[in-house]
Amino acid sequence: MLSLKTESDVLREVADSVRAQRVALNWRQEDLATRSGVSIATLRRFERTGQIGFLGLAKLLVTLGLADQLLAGLKHREAAPRSMEAFLAPTQTRRPRQRVRTPSHS
Repeated sequence: MLSLKTESDVLREVADSVRAQRVALNWRQEDLATRSGVSIATLRRFERTGQIGFLGLAKLLVTLGLADQLLAGLKHREAAPRSMEAFLAPTQTRRPRQRVRTPSHS
């Protein structure tokens, strides 16, 4: 799938989303750290830099109720263009192939 986001963009957006959900629940960092089992230092670093191990991220997402959203986003969807050229190329509608009949000789 074509994306204009960099790895840094993804890290930042995930960290921002986790922080926004924490704030929406009116939880302090200490609350989320205690509930999730992620250390406060790891949570603070994650919210500041986006850096965290996958297990720590999974713990945070489950605790905040965001795991299903992440998993839904990872499910296979219709094929997206693989390049900008493919995206910009005119679409062609394909007609079903018709079977060519050969005359039978009796």
